[in-house]
Amino acid sequence: MKVMIGGGCGFIGSALATSLVSHGFWVTSVDNLSSGHPLRIKSDRFAFEKGDLSSGRFVQKTLKAYRPDVFVYVAGQPDPDLGWKDPETDLSRTGGTILETLVALEAQPPGHFVLISTGEAFGGETKEPIEEKDRPDPDNPYGASHLLAESYLSLYARKLRMPFSILRISPVYGPGQGMDGEAGIFAAWARDFLSKDSRSLPKLTGNGGRTRDFLYLDDAVEGIACVIRMQLEGLFHMGAGKEVSERDVFTIFRSIMGSSCDYLYEGRYLSNTNKRIFSHRKLSDATGWEPEVPIEEGIRKTIEWFRRWVG
Repeated sequence: MKVMIGGGCGFIGSALATSLVSHGFWVTSVDNLSSGHPLRIKSDRFAFEKGDLSSGRFVQKTLKAYRPDVFVYVAGQPDPDLGWKDPETDLSRTGGTILETLVALEAQPPGHFVLISTGEAFGGETKEPIEEKDRPDPDNPYGASHLLAESYLSLYARKLRMPFSILRISPVYGPGQGMDGEAGIFAAWARDFLSKDSRSLPKLTGNGGRTRDFLYLDDAVEGIACVIRMQLEGLFHMGAGKEVSERDVFTIFRSIMGSSCDYLYEGRYLSNTNKRIFSHRKLSDATGWEPEVPIEEGIRKTIEWFRRWVG
């Protein structure tokens, strides 16, 4: 099976490409390298094309050259805070870019389109756990842009008669992540705890009470791979299924690092969703997928990666 990954050099996209190639897929990563890095995958089953998905000419040329069976789109703008700070850029990079990509697909649609979306489509007070049948209602521009991307895909998939799936994923953390994603606190705290600069003290936002079901990278990649292998259609939610507060995460970092640093607080949250947990029952029933990495183990692996990277 041939898979093309839009945003294939980013945090999730690069890990997905590496995993798929190791399992025998033919993979083409497409990325403009605005935030990612070229992958060093040495395999005749892997190719990289540098370019912008907002360029219809580039998308059409690349699709014609590689003719993928599945197109995985993981190129949305990754930073929730940017939605408030610069909503125009957020909208352009998420809603605008996928629209340009979908318009370009009209000439040669792939056999299946997979969109990686976000739990930020749900805002405010929500029932727990959130299921696919629940109505999204974002409380920030970032979530609204991703919900728009979902709507564009649904619209063009019907027009092109193109099978598609949408995966709304809880915040993903793990080796290789940056500080601008939904779980950017993991990278920020790993950096601060490992820093030899006494002025670089890790801090919690607000009161540290916001909770999510943080998902380790390997689990997220396996869930996406299940959808690709089975070419499932429809909307699916994916999360770890365990409620963890940011203060809990901070405590785990302190324990692993053997630190006695104080709990320091600063600023406030830019959105009002204090609690969000996904039900992944639908995906589990369809594929057998279950999250396997406990958060303590995932944080330990993340710290080990940052220790090698920093050191």
